[in-house]
Amino acid sequence: MHRTRTLRAVPLLLAFALLVAACGGGRSDDNADSKDNGSKTSDSTDSSGGSGVDTSDCPDNDTAGIDGDTITLASSFPQSGLTSAFAQISKGYKAYFAKLNQAGGVEVDGKKYKIEVVDKDDEYNASKTVQNINEEVGTDGDKAFAVFNVVGTANNVAIRESLDESCVPNLFAATGSPAWGNPDFPWLVGSTLAPYTLEAVAYANYLKDEQPDAKVAMLVQDDDFGKAYEEGFKDAIKGTKITVTKVATYPTGSNEVASQVTSLAATGADAFFDGATLLACPNALEEATSSNWERTSTFVSGTCISKTLMGLAGQNADGVLATTNIKDPLNPAFKDDAAMKEYRATLAEFGDDKVDPDNGIVAYGYTQAALLQYVLEQSPKLTRSSVLDTLRTIDTKGLGLLIDGVDAKMSADDPYLAENLQLIQYDAGNKYFTNVGDVIDFEGKTADLTPKDLIDS
Repeated sequence: MHRTRTLRAVPLLLAFALLVAACGGGRSDDNADSKDNGSKTSDSTDSSGGSGVDTSDCPDNDTAGIDGDTITLASSFPQSGLTSAFAQISKGYKAYFAKLNQAGGVEVDGKKYKIEVVDKDDEYNASKTVQNINEEVGTDGDKAFAVFNVVGTANNVAIRESLDESCVPNLFAATGSPAWGNPDFPWLVGSTLAPYTLEAVAYANYLKDEQPDAKVAMLVQDDDFGKAYEEGFKDAIKGTKITVTKVATYPTGSNEVASQVTSLAATGADAFFDGATLLACPNALEEATSSNWERTSTFVSGTCISKTLMGLAGQNADGVLATTNIKDPLNPAFKDDAAMKEYRATLAEFGDDKVDPDNGIVAYGYTQAALLQYVLEQSPKLTRSSVLDTLRTIDTKGLGLLIDGVDAKMSADDPYLAENLQLIQYDAGNKYFTNVGDVIDFEGKTADLTPKDLIDS
């Protein structure tokens, strides 16, 4: 008999920031297709595990969380305290779902359903995430159809085992941890945030072309988030003349990084990998300037490229490089983009009075909602296993505000949803990022470019 049990927390909160310049919009014409258009057919998925997910030991709860014409989703994220800004993510997807519900809902297998999200404040604390999900999903997994966009690496790690045992999908985990490719937890699927290791490889590739003799100093968080950057970058520069002069770490959740940056500047490095998150990231850029650190290039984590954090960094961020896979809502180049216009119009009509359409994390949440709608519509039936199968065999593009050339694609052999990246550079004077070069195609390569211990963690 399949066992269910209460969710268990892990002892350490692995920090993660979603203050990204992620953005989203409604589905483009490329995706407004029917199930018989050849893009993604109902015949390509079934609840028996076409994606490789074993459902033989699942309890009899495949349709739990569906009440009449309503699909209930559960979520947990910070809504108070120093990390309450993360609550803005939900404003994006709630506005999207409100618009969808007003139009009658999402159609699955010939019937329309409205989407309801229940959520609780976890203050970015993994143990509280566990409590919240236990209450919202139920210890037997019978209260919500799926978990949706839980913020934080440790928070998702804390709930993944028991959700897997109960066969409750944990959809679009809001973090770029490469651990979401761990085959031991097939019911957890990551979001459009690219794996952190791919960011590191992208910067390494840039240096190979622009600074082939670069001496790189790295600042990373003292946890798996930082480990992904460090190990990914060091692997990527093997066989080159690029060297790492020093790696300095700072405690998870700390904003104080002055001493670490000072020590890095003293190494004589001419490139700075700022892998910090939250306030530690702009603080590191400020300290690098104060230390008169002369460097040719600086790279920042994708968790640092939001309007808020770049604004705090100000001129200290001018010229920094980063990666993304979506269009920057602050970039005037996308002002007349159809999906961007739809995004802004939706927020104006269905968002609350505190929503900021220029805030990347609002747009990120909006994009995940667009993805969910697409997956539900392509699912041949409304069951947990069928929806999971459909997501794990997705192959499309143009969802939300994904940059042209960026795919949303998964398969039984490739558990990562978004593996195409655009290198971007910050213009502090104009306060937005511009694209550098073409989209970098890492499709299907994350596992090969990521140390195995990071995936298995």
